[in-house]
This record gives sequence, C-alpha cells and structure tokens, in this order.
Amino acid sequence: MWMNRLGKSFGLFFAVVVLGFFWVAPFQSIAADSETAGDMTMGHGSAEEIVVVKVNGQVINMAQLMREMADVSRKKYGTQEISQLLAEKIKREATEKLITEELVYQVAHSSIKTIPSERFDQSRQEIRKNYGSEDEFQRYIKDEFGGEKKFRYWVERFLTVELYISQEFDSKIIVTDQEVQKAYDDARSYFVTDEFVQVNDLVFFLDPMSTESVTRIEEIKQTIVSKYNNDPEQMPTDGTFAVEKNMPLDKVKDQKLYEAAKGLKEYGWTAPVNVEGNLHIAQLIGYKPANNKSLKEVTPYLTSEIRKQKRQAMLNDWMAGLRKGAAIEMMDLTQ
Repeated sequence: MWMNRLGKSFGLFFAVVVLGFFWVAPFQSIAADSETAGDMTMGHGSAEEIVVVKVNGQVINMAQLMREMADVSRKKYGTQEISQLLAEKIKREATEKLITEELVYQVAHSSIKTIPSERFDQSRQEIRKNYGSEDEFQRYIKDEFGGEKKFRYWVERFLTVELYISQEFDSKIIVTDQEVQKAYDDARSYFVTDEFVQVNDLVFFLDPMSTESVTRIEEIKQTIVSKYNNDPEQMPTDGTFAVEKNMPLDKVKDQKLYEAAKGLKEYGWTAPVNVEGNLHIAQLIGYKPANNKSLKEVTPYLTSEIRKQKRQAMLNDWMAGLRKGAAIEMMDLTQ
C-alpha cells in the first residue's frame, strides 16, 4: 500500500526487488477518501479506525486494505466483472501483500532507526519531478497523505526497507568468473549470430543478355511500386516471371543476391542480377546485422543479471521465513 501511494519511483523497487510483482501503481491517487469510505463500511465508522489485521501488534486498518484492494483489482484484474468469488480473492491477495510489507518494514526498522535528512530530501525531489508545479505537488501530498507529516513517514518507511536490503543483501552477493562464463555459453546463440537477409525474389524467364529484358524488368518493378503498393504478390504475372515471397538468402549459395540486397533500405529493390542464367530482382524485407559479442564485451551485463537473480533468490528465501514466529492476528469483522 505504501509504495503505491508514493508512486512508481518507489513502488518499482519494492514490487520488483522485494515482492517480485510485475506491476506497480502510477504517481496518482488510487483510493477513495478513507473517511467517506469508512462511513459506508459495515457501520463501523471511519475506515482508519477499523482494525483488519495485527502484525506483531502493529495495526493494518480497513482504509489501507481498501486502497490495496482497489489497486490489486485495477492493476491485476482490469475490467473483469467483480464477482463475490473474485472479490474474496482480491481481498486475500491485498491482505497478504499488506502483511508482507509490514513484516519487511518491521525487520528493516529493527536495524535502521533513522533516515538521514539529505536522503529524504533527495527522494522528495525525485517524486516532485513528476508534478508540473509546486501547487500540484502539494495537492498530491494533501490528497494522498493528509499532509507533509504523513508523507514523510511513508517515504522514510520505504527508504528504511531500501537501505536495509542494500546493507544486508547486496554486499553478500558474489558473482564468479565461472558463473559469467556459463551464462555466456548458455546464451551464445543470442550474443553470436550470423547476418540475416530476407527478400521477396522475382525471377524472370527472359533473355539475360538482352537490353530489352532489363528494360522490361524495370517497367515491372515500377508498376509494382506505383500501382500495387510495392507488393510484388499483387502484380498479375504474364508468364515471364515468378515471385518467391519471404526468402531467406544464404550468404554463400545466394551470394550475388545477398550482396546486392543487404545494403538496401527496407522494401527497396535491387537492380537486375544474373544468377546462373536467370535475371532476378530482390526486394529487401528483413535484415539483421551479424552479432558477435565477446565474453569480455558482455561481462558487465551478465554480471548485473546474475546479481539480480541471486538477490531475488535471497530475498525470496528471506521473505519465506518472515512469518515464522510472527504474531499475525486476523480480526473478525462479521460482528
């Protein structure tokens, strides 16, 4: 809930790095006013006063749950019709997410008691950049948090988790040369690829030595471009040519066409090319340059990716154990 209210700059870190989610809330309000919602919540009064869950004694209230449910519904289920069964599922998912966030924060806060003012100021400026004016930014703070005090609380709450993870996990991640080599070998087909050329090939059954043949080929090409939207398949054949669509060219076997076509712009045409006694013109429809990245070139990228995977695995194991020994009390709101 808290990273949703702070927006994508903060939510992205927690959602991807900590929770492993694939969606985050944008920099905008996602919830109805809690007081208004509270007046309609089972007659219990303010939603912020209704305790839904206690996590090691810390309260998660109905206002938090309603915000989180709205976000889960919008981001994960979109325009799906909300049946009673789906509503219960959304409620469970939102509750579990809030419990996990609270447990993560409690562990982080036990080690990190305060956030330096300069770090808060830096984060505040990062959020401020998403608003056109100071007045708009202040409205956001007021509407979402009720004022600067709560805004600072939620920012510092996030930063506490961020700093804890950096200190406790990042420094322990080691990537070996052997791991980088294996990753390179496993992905070699991605890093080392041949040049690729694909064409529409028109082969002509005309005298390759006649200038009239070349003139006729140029006329047909211009007709395709001007009358048939540059699509050779739409050109009616008169028996003097055939079209082979989507033809990958072999660098050795189709050397002449390959060399003539590879330097063209997309959907451009070659001049007539004599291949084994037949004249061809080729239209370039696909090109990928050769990719020959050495291990040295891609080591920084592979190291970064391996670190991310190791960090996520460590965080998953850590979070899986957070509930062990935790006192989680679900409130009965049916009474």
